[in-house]
Amino acid sequence: MKRLLVLLLLVFLSCSDDKDNGDTNSTEELLNAIVSAPVAFSYSDVEAQNFFQIPSLAYISGYFYFEENLAEDIIFGLDVELLEGLQNPVRFEGADWMALAGFDRTGRLWFPIGYPENLEGTPTGTDNWIVQDFGVDLRPNMWYKMTITADFDALEFVSVRLEGDQVDKTLSIEGNALEYPNYAPFTEASLTAYTFALRGTEFAPDNPEGWDVYFDDIEMGIQLMSGEFKIIFEDGFENQTTVNNIPITDVPIILDQIPENRWYLENDDAKLLITDKFARSGQNSLQCSADLREQSLN
Repeated sequence: MKRLLVLLLLVFLSCSDDKDNGDTNSTEELLNAIVSAPVAFSYSDVEAQNFFQIPSLAYISGYFYFEENLAEDIIFGLDVELLEGLQNPVRFEGADWMALAGFDRTGRLWFPIGYPENLEGTPTGTDNWIVQDFGVDLRPNMWYKMTITADFDALEFVSVRLEGDQVDKTLSIEGNALEYPNYAPFTEASLTAYTFALRGTEFAPDNPEGWDVYFDDIEMGIQLMSGEFKIIFEDGFENQTTVNNIPITDVPIILDQIPENRWYLENDDAKLLITDKFARSGQNSLQCSADLREQSLN
């Protein structure tokens, strides 16, 4: 996911007005870009094992929340990916099929789509973005539920749904190809779930405040042969207190040495905090900070 950021922000610049958001951090050392994202693996469920051999529809859903001061340049959302693994892949060893979509606070939907080369087994840079007005004004201090559905047989998006604040809208994005952005040398297949918030200095050179998006009640599921859907992962950030590195010791990466159904840092720069500041259910949510300052999230 991480390498998508720079190219995304180039697209964002072409779609945004040139505005001064205030010089709040000009004297501090800043990262060029940040993608604050956790990742969770799900692979051992019997139905999931069947899905890996005969892929069909899968979805990820979850709730997001932001405060009044969230900056307009920050993109936030969800991602569900199918990692084919090195052993018995359906298409290509190590392929990673990504169904990522996100919003900015103005209600624009952002999602990257694939190239024909992906279907030949070649990863490509994430520079083929669709930006679409979802037709909804997102309001701060509200919990919204977002659901992304993708077809991992056809390797295409299906839809994005948004619920909350008296809104229930589904946008069909069928026919848009999923991207293969990274070679992922895990030994076996897995589905992975992500939340994210991202920013770069191309649009926010002074890193104005309003960095944080909160997520809760994440769910990932697959379509069974019967046509029904089964939840294979759900989490409300109540079962762990910190988000740590993926326990990778060597390549190829032995999948069953990575405990599933818990959150890990998707990249070294990610700023994540399990917090009780806001929660849709239970006591906690996950804070994803797109703060570009080179300091940890306390």
